[in-house]
Amino acid sequence: MALDYKHLLQTLLKRYGGAEPEALKDVLCPALIPIHTLDKQIIKLPKQSHYRASFTILITDTNRQLMQLGRTGKFVPKEYVDGGVWREIAKGRVIALDFEKRLASGEVYIGGNKAALEQALAQLSTGDYLEIDQYGASAKVLSGLVEYYLSRMVSGQGYRVRRMPEDVARHVGAYYYYDYEFEKTGVVKKVEVKSLWGTNTKYARLIHSKTDGYPTSSCRFDTQDIFAVSLFLRTGNIGDFAFARSVPEDVRSYGLPRAAAYPDHVNQNPPCTLGDGTWFPSIDDVWNLP
Repeated sequence: MALDYKHLLQTLLKRYGGAEPEALKDVLCPALIPIHTLDKQIIKLPKQSHYRASFTILITDTNRQLMQLGRTGKFVPKEYVDGGVWREIAKGRVIALDFEKRLASGEVYIGGNKAALEQALAQLSTGDYLEIDQYGASAKVLSGLVEYYLSRMVSGQGYRVRRMPEDVARHVGAYYYYDYEFEKTGVVKKVEVKSLWGTNTKYARLIHSKTDGYPTSSCRFDTQDIFAVSLFLRTGNIGDFAFARSVPEDVRSYGLPRAAAYPDHVNQNPPCTLGDGTWFPSIDDVWNLP
C-alpha cells in the first residue's frame, strides 16, 4: 500500500501545534553551507597536539545567525548533497568572523594524528559543504532513528524487544543503566545502544553519565550484556550495526579492553572493526557467547 505522505506530514505538524513544513525541515535537517576557500596546509597549534588546516565560507542573510565564534559542523561531500550517501569527511570550527567582508574563517580538524587529517584533506575540496546542526536536534533524531531500526531489525529476527524508560521515579523502582531488554526462547539480555566516536569513527564511544556507581564516564562491564553500536557515522546507513559482548578481553578472547584506571569499566573508545573477533554484524553472533 502506498504511503500517504500528505497525511504523514499533517500528523507531524499537528503534534507540534501547527508548525509549518519549512520549520520542521530546518529543525530536523542541518544547514548546508558551501566551502568558499580551502587551504590544505597543516599547522600544529603551539603547546597542543592539535593539527588543523583552514577554510572559509561566505556569510549570507540565510546563514548569518549561525555565524558565531566556536560554531562547529561536519564537512560532507557534494555527492551527498546531490543525492548520494551521507558521509562525514572532517570537522570544521569557525574561529574568525569578518561581517564587513561577509567572510567566516575556520579550522579543518579531525581526531587522531597528522596522518588522519592528511587522509581527510585528500577527500575534501571546495565543492563540498559544511553541515551545521542549526537547533541541536539532528543528533537526538539520529539517536532515535538508530534505536527504531535496531528494534525493528531484531524483532524481525525473532526477539522480543522491551525499551527501557529514560528515567524511573524512586518510588517505582531502580534506574535502568541500559537501553533495551531482548528476549528469545526465555533468555533475557540487557543491551546498551551506542555510536561510533564522532571525532574518529574507527572507534566506538562506550560512555555513560557519571552517576551513582559511575566514578568514570566509561561504561561498567556488568551494566549490560551486549553493546550495539550504530555504524551510521562510518557507512551512512541507518541500519548498520556492530555487536559485542560486554566482557573484559582478559576474561574472554572476544572481550573488550578495560579502562586503565577503572578495571570494572570498559575502555570508552575501543577500536570497532567488524570481523576482528570482538565486533560482529548480527545480534545472533553474540547472543550465545558466555
